[in-house]
Amino acid sequence: MKKTALCLALLGLLALGGQALAVICAIDEVPAATLLLPYFEVCVQAPCATTPDGSQQNTLFSINNASATAVLAHVVVWSDLSVPVLDFNVYLTGYDVQTINLFDILGSGKLPQTASAGQDPGDKISPKGAFSQDINFASCSGLLPPPTLPSDFIAHLKAALTGNASTVFGGLCAGRNFNDGIARGYITVDTVNNCTLRFPGDPGYFLPGGTGDATDQNVLWGDYFYLNSTAAFADGNPLV
Repeated sequence: MKKTALCLALLGLLALGGQALAVICAIDEVPAATLLLPYFEVCVQAPCATTPDGSQQNTLFSINNASATAVLAHVVVWSDLSVPVLDFNVYLTGYDVQTINLFDILGSGKLPQTASAGQDPGDKISPKGAFSQDINFASCSGLLPPPTLPSDFIAHLKAALTGNASTVFGGLCAGRNFNDGIARGYITVDTVNNCTLRFPGDPGYFLPGGTGDATDQNVLWGDYFYLNSTAAFADGNPLV
């Protein structure tokens, strides 16, 4: 009888289990509407060492969708002095995972290739799983999948994130210059209603109840990794 009661209790607990959701003011690792990669380092130019295939210092991260519903994520790259220098959109089917190599972006301008159903009718770019949703975000037409960044903009990113003057910023600097060729900064990721090129500080990005660009969908989670081939070092943590 006791064994039967114990089995029923365990089954009850399993029935209560489900999708992980965020809790207000909690610090546990659960899906959220905004993710933070608190710091990145990427070797992009001398005196640190790079090759066409990689960098001696690099940062990788993933954006994961914890729900069956397809969502859009808006990624913003900030300098270490909190100046936004780049943003792009990432489409995720239900339960999707998108990995991002920062050297691919800063070294060669390759943005992650994703597209909603309207831009990917053949389901070749962002294929969905058997239990996941794949929908059309009409606002992403012409924006997804994103093109490769032009060389002059790559030069701007390298300058801005290594603390050098950028022509895009009128010859001003956006970060601190340590004279080591390492790009530094942090990254935010928000769930959004539509593909957008606005930064979080722009009017209309955040509005009450998730009615602006940004939404209140607590469905994102992810991890980040630091790699240093010269020091034979690697480390990682969950995104905040």
